[in-house]
Amino acid sequence: MFEFDKVAIKTEELDITKTEYLIDSFLVKEAITMIYGAASQGKTWFMYALAKKLLNQGIKRLYYVDMDNPKRQLIARGVDKNLLIYENIKYITKSSLKFSIDELLMSIKKEAYGRNFEDIVFIFDSTRDFVDVKNDRAAKGFMEIMKQIREAGATVLLIHHATKSGRYIEGSAEFTRAADNVYELKQKLRSGTKIHYSLKVENDRDPIKDKSFIVDTSSFLLSEDDDTFAKLSQEDEEFVKAVLDAINNGLNTQGEILMSLGKKKDDKTARKKLESFIGQFWIKKQDGRKKLYLPK
Repeated sequence: MFEFDKVAIKTEELDITKTEYLIDSFLVKEAITMIYGAASQGKTWFMYALAKKLLNQGIKRLYYVDMDNPKRQLIARGVDKNLLIYENIKYITKSSLKFSIDELLMSIKKEAYGRNFEDIVFIFDSTRDFVDVKNDRAAKGFMEIMKQIREAGATVLLIHHATKSGRYIEGSAEFTRAADNVYELKQKLRSGTKIHYSLKVENDRDPIKDKSFIVDTSSFLLSEDDDTFAKLSQEDEEFVKAVLDAINNGLNTQGEILMSLGKKKDDKTARKKLESFIGQFWIKKQDGRKKLYLPK
């Protein structure tokens, strides 16, 4: 008879088990975290910045498995200057593989036993490039491999897509069933090289929270936002985006900005609103007789 006593979990093992975070209240260590969003939301930019933050924290190793972006895109985005400078990252692309994606997954799976992947982070960009996301059986098989990697001590991050409408997670429900934690990512604002993100908890098995972050695409620096933008009303959000577009296009005087918004120069309500966001999203600088609005 099979000796169950030898493989059964013991009470003392549970006593020392606790939830650990790589990023407080957001990224749980040794968990599968799926981040999904609609097209053109900047999911990869966010993951690049998240990878850099983890590398700076001194994790043992990070494997970024990118089956989505070609080499020229990596250079254009600055992956060589901002990520590949770290010794503890291994960046894998389609062109760097000498075998199929399925063989790659099987190779990783073979090594996923015991504590082989302890203190290692795997990032898969994106799920649709590894598996037919609409095929339940294929999706379940893929997520079983992710679970095996997690059980070997790894933290697993998945980039996933939303449907065309942007309202739902694309494909099989097996992804959300198997992932420990799921966030919906939305780009709230883009100003110059900075992108403001909102990440809302969609599904959770661990104590995690909604978060807001800012990514600087020029340096891959990730910082937590103070939620100023996330708390704006829809009307104010649209106003801020329009003003920042105007400023970034070289329209810096109050009159130029208001006219670009379809407002009159003497519109007191619009002028008051413009002034109310000084210090939050832009600054005001005196240049001779002119008062200029500039990026913060």
